[in-house]
Amino acid sequence: MAPNYKIALIQFQPKDVAVEENFQKAESYIRKAALGGAHLAVLPEYHLTSWCPEHPSFVAACAESSADNSYLARYQALARELNINIVPGTICEVHPASSSFQGKEPPSDDGDSGKQEPATWKGQPIEIRNMAYWISASTGDLAGSYQKMNLWHPERPHLTAGDIKRHRPHRAFDTPFLKPGPNGTQVPIRAGLLICWDLAFPEGFRALIADGADMIIVPSYWWVTAVDENSAKISRDAEKIFLGSVCVTRACENTAAIVFCNAGGMSQVALPLKGVLPPVGEEWDGKKGVMGAETEEMQIVDVDFEVLRVAEEDYKVRMDMGGKGWHYDYTLWRDGPKE
Repeated sequence: MAPNYKIALIQFQPKDVAVEENFQKAESYIRKAALGGAHLAVLPEYHLTSWCPEHPSFVAACAESSADNSYLARYQALARELNINIVPGTICEVHPASSSFQGKEPPSDDGDSGKQEPATWKGQPIEIRNMAYWISASTGDLAGSYQKMNLWHPERPHLTAGDIKRHRPHRAFDTPFLKPGPNGTQVPIRAGLLICWDLAFPEGFRALIADGADMIIVPSYWWVTAVDENSAKISRDAEKIFLGSVCVTRACENTAAIVFCNAGGMSQVALPLKGVLPPVGEEWDGKKGVMGAETEEMQIVDVDFEVLRVAEEDYKVRMDMGGKGWHYDYTLWRDGPKE
């Protein structure tokens, strides 16, 4: 039997460009999560800076949050001190502009999710990368990282997307969590990272599953009440409908645990066969466990990873994906690009 692990979803709305204040709030919640017995604490996307690209101090706040990896290092120290795994939402990192922008015209917006022109910081061209990390308990080591690839349309003028042509973005990694392996052994539970709008694209999930991910963590900054004007004419609950269905769908179609932590609400952990999991101490009904819209709260969820084995034994999704002659070429992610 696979053991249970407790996951803390830390849902809060960060203050614009208030990096240290937002960190202090995140640290306080992580300490509460550790006291509550959580094995993993997850924060939302943009939790240090908020998302306010037109703010005159936004680039400076991004530079502050990523300077010398100081805030990442502080989370690593917390993971060591508290013996808790941490996915610190996302951190906007400032890097020198990549060579693809040096001395060249920016690419036209042909539907790609890359940024359109380099920003500047202290007179130098830069790129801002929206990064997620898994920090391992006890050691503070970085087990995995991911640069957001599918940028939401308003992000594209400001951020640089992960580039599938330059590197393989969707890699699973071993975590300190364990599950039964062959011949009585224990093997690591593998995880993957995606971010917010990646939820809309099943391809990223499939790529991670093809690389052995059991659990996919998705920090997000998605406002459930911010409905497009035309969509609102059809349904004012359009975003709630989207988020109320997509996490469970991704869990079922991939026989994986989906951990969604959203600044704008509806954070949840979903499993195949069960749907949304309730907070610790409450009975499961498949619905309870979706956190409030635009509320600040922390919820600890007990995740039984044995459910994934049972679901795979029933549905055989991974077996089919790994089989010779499978219809869809996700072997691209297992074996590398084909010429």
